Amino acid sequence: MRREWTRIPGRAPREYPLVRGSHPVMSLRWPLLSLSLWVSAPALAADGVAVQVRCTEKCTVVLDGKHGFRVNDSTWEFKGIAPGSRRIDATGVLNRPLAGSFVVIPDVATADVFLASNKRILIEPGSSTMPGTPDWAEPKPPTPVSTSKAPSVATVKCQDDCTVLLDGKRGVRRDNRTWEFRDVAPGQRRVEATGGVFNQRQFVGYVEIPGGSEVTLQGDSKGRVTLTEQKDLEAAEQPEASAAMTSLVHVRCAKPCTVTMDGRRRGTSNATNLSLRDVPPGTHALEVDFTVGGKLRRLTLEVPARHELFVTASEEHGVQVMNTKPLTGTP
Repeated sequence: MRREWTRIPGRAPREYPLVRGSHPVMSLRWPLLSLSLWVSAPALAADGVAVQVRCTEKCTVVLDGKHGFRVNDSTWEFKGIAPGSRRIDATGVLNRPLAGSFVVIPDVATADVFLASNKRILIEPGSSTMPGTPDWAEPKPPTPVSTSKAPSVATVKCQDDCTVLLDGKRGVRRDNRTWEFRDVAPGQRRVEATGGVFNQRQFVGYVEIPGGSEVTLQGDSKGRVTLTEQKDLEAAEQPEASAAMTSLVHVRCAKPCTVTMDGRRRGTSNATNLSLRDVPPGTHALEVDFTVGGKLRRLTLEVPARHELFVTASEEHGVQVMNTKPLTGTP
């Protein structure tokens, strides 16, 4: 309960309680003020924009008066930057001014700023570059978007001995320059590599990992990491599955011959007995060219899955299938 001094005519001032609380004007003013501050607060992304600034030479970069993380001699990284107009200043050797200007950072996950000949060139993922952009600043075509939400397998390769972290976690070292990461969730992933005598940073960057894929990431000497190879995990596993369904075809010629299947020579020339392994099921064009006489015999061969076929070839009777039986053993 609040109290307030109230003067009554003819009497000394006394303290009377105000039962109704504070003044109605005061009770309304403060909630309105706090509401206006809340509404005017900018709605920013939770993590902000990851900005990389690259120079054509060794440089020191400051963004809004603050230093970031040096990736290498010519690349700096700034994390958690709010979108909007930001001041970027870069100096070279002996504090020689290179560039100083305001750059508008878009509301995206990652953005690259390239400084060349006192020009600020902002590269936004998926956008086209302005005329006069140097070749080294041109972005690579975006990776086809994958709709799969399944985890992927990422292989990261370095140019020297390295230790690689993907989103701050280690994978499995395949050799001194290769690391493998399994069960990688699709989306933007931070890849960082360090190495050398003083454990210096070799490269760092954000890469869009597609879902359900087997990808290869390559770091370069400029501190960048890019996706260089991508294939579907199901397609990568398909050769192993299809290999278990292949068949074996034995070809016996009456005279020395050369055998061709689907336009590709199989086995050695001038042979009389050949075994064609790992023949996939389906229709195949089989050709037998006899060395002596130069006669060519052809046959459209239907090969079932996991079977063994016995074929004979002669100039008089052509190419014939003599016997077919299932392959023994488990796939």
